[in-house]
Amino acid sequence: MIFKPSWRSLLLSTTTVFAVGLSTPGAKADIPDENYQPVLAHLLGTVMPPKIDEFHAASEELTEGFRDFCSDPDNGGLEETRAAYHAAMDIWQEIQPWRMGPLVANGRDQHIEYWPDKHGTAARQFRKLMFDKPAAYTDPEQLSGASAALQGFPALEEVLFADDHGNQMIAADENGVFLCQYGTAIATNLGTLSGELQAEWPDFATAMENAGPDSMDYPSAKFAATDLYRALHEGLLIISTQKLARPLGENAEDARASRGESPLAGRSLRNIEHNLIGLFAIYDGTWGDIGEEGQGLAALIDNSLLDRSFKLNWQTVADTVADLPPSVAEVLVQSDGYATLSDLKGQIEFLTMLVENDVGGNTQLGGGFNALDGD
Repeated sequence: MIFKPSWRSLLLSTTTVFAVGLSTPGAKADIPDENYQPVLAHLLGTVMPPKIDEFHAASEELTEGFRDFCSDPDNGGLEETRAAYHAAMDIWQEIQPWRMGPLVANGRDQHIEYWPDKHGTAARQFRKLMFDKPAAYTDPEQLSGASAALQGFPALEEVLFADDHGNQMIAADENGVFLCQYGTAIATNLGTLSGELQAEWPDFATAMENAGPDSMDYPSAKFAATDLYRALHEGLLIISTQKLARPLGENAEDARASRGESPLAGRSLRNIEHNLIGLFAIYDGTWGDIGEEGQGLAALIDNSLLDRSFKLNWQTVADTVADLPPSVAEVLVQSDGYATLSDLKGQIEFLTMLVENDVGGNTQLGGGFNALDGD
């Protein structure tokens, strides 16, 4: 088995810590509102901006890579362009779960990545696009006003990884020329979207950091910090209920890797690995070499034993995902593949429970709200 057997024993250790906390007499005093402000300032003003800069730079490099490849297409250029796609997608998957402010304003997250596509909208629209080959879709500005299903990373995935599109672009036949022009327009539009995100984030971060009675949008710092807790909680829910549950289906016979995220690019589990990096930053306050340990939501938890146990459980899950192949398809073909992915889903659900009970309770930010269920 790929999975380490220790995660279930770690569940016991964290549950024990939580039970000890519950047995402590007396109600816990409210956290002063000013205690939330340093967390907001650190996560929104220090940790996230360099990552948005990184995403914009990766989008620009992807655009340049597409232009270079299409000016003189060959196999080497195709592989370099695919590598640029993966680099940009990696950082997007880390940013994606934050789901707040400029990330979701005007549906920006859906224009960057239209997923899940429950009704196959993108596939239908893409087939029609390739039949008609409208010139408007080779112009980034006109493309920005088109259906979200024909923009962003999934559309670019179709161009770079589906069928024989790569061969067509190298051959520079009629389809290949259109695909090159369309792909370059998608990448250029991604650069525009990431640039808008980069430009709008500072004002949003400042408004969150200055939350209080004088704010029109955030009447208290705790109210603002709830968005961070919600991003952490819902980010895990999306992994279990969409990124894993959709390809797993009802049972092993119903499992379909094609229902996962980024199936053509073969990175459905690689996406989850990067999701976990961005989500852990919300809790711990570090993102690679950016930030400071313990300055995220963890700064609000006055229980070092619980904090260590939570981090240990999270690291176990992160290591599990890192040890897996990058795609659901590669795991499902293994004899125990369905059980492996079901076990991973269980681990993510356990982390979600810890966030609801330990993090939500001790930061006083958990209130049972879940935008995914329509509440």
